[in-house]
Amino acid sequence: MYSKVKDFLTDDDFINYVLGVVPQSASKWEAYFKEHPDELTDAEEAKAVLMAPTDVACDFTMAESKELKDRIVSSIKDFSGIL
Repeated sequence: MYSKVKDFLTDDDFINYVLGVVPQSASKWEAYFKEHPDELTDAEEAKAVLMAPTDVACDFTMAESKELKDRIVSSIKDFSGIL
């Protein structure tokens, strides 16, 4: 069970869902949020961070931000081959 925005932002499956890299995971996440509606607010905030311009401030250190960006780029490369 997720309890913080940061938990969603470090979950590869959630990141891929938000970025549309794995469209078939949408039904999994929709079912998850039906079972855990109290986590929807944190998930929406995490989604906003992922979709926001790069200059949006968050609680990550510079190293954490770089690691997250690298993981996102790596996931996109792995699933779509577009980069």
